Amino acid sequence: MSVLDPKTTLRNLVKKGFLESNKDHKYLHLYCDDKLVLATKISHGSDDIRDPLIKSMAFQCGLSKTEFLDLARCPLSKEAYFEILDKKGYLK
Repeated sequence: MSVLDPKTTLRNLVKKGFLESNKDHKYLHLYCDDKLVLATKISHGSDDIRDPLIKSMAFQCGLSKTEFLDLARCPLSKEAYFEILDKKGYLK
């Protein structure tokens, strides 16, 4: 079972280009050329992010669970992430 720290995940997703909107929940939006490409939400609680939410966030970010874990933990660079999104047709 995979577990992610919400604060670290938020910080790392922002490093990868996501913009944070602070409302009731932390919404993250990813733009390319001023066009909204993807959006996801992260809990502002202190509980770890567990498998069901990881799978949902991965889907919302256009990635497999394994790819999302790499994105959230930083082995997957911003450039590599955008290449994946481009290959999957998200940036067209």
